[in-house]
Amino acid sequence: KLAEKYGLDARGHGGKMCKSGRAGHLLQIFVRRELIDKYVYPAFPYGVPDNKRNPLGEYLSRGGKKSGQVRITVNPDVFLRASCVRMFVYSADPTFHANRCKFQAKLRDLLDDILDSDNSRAKAAKGIFGGKLPSWWSSEDQTDASKMSKKRYLMPD
Repeated sequence: KLAEKYGLDARGHGGKMCKSGRAGHLLQIFVRRELIDKYVYPAFPYGVPDNKRNPLGEYLSRGGKKSGQVRITVNPDVFLRASCVRMFVYSADPTFHANRCKFQAKLRDLLDDILDSDNSRAKAAKGIFGGKLPSWWSSEDQTDASKMSKKRYLMPD
């Protein structure tokens, strides 16, 4: 019901189609340049390593047009830090895209019963990290820490 209220296509779960019929989403993942060679590798389709573009950091530093695929090793120690990795999502359906922030806020409200205390957040994080919390981890809400000013999104002229 929450998905349908905010325009998210829910056909895969017995719900309604989104208004436009365009249910696609784009996820952009930005990794700090100094972390690329540790967590990202150049690849052909299906993940076969592309050694001609390895090391990837060096390839990306060269001038000229870039093309090809990469694979990212998702390490929670890195991906849970806004200072290391940034992710942005765009939706093909304009209704859901415009309502995404409201949808996510409502979803967070629903999850508050589960993650409303330091102890419950720690328990969830221990599950992610295999039972032991890393030394840098803390239980405070990271919502504000992950926000960026609008001008950070703009490209220089």
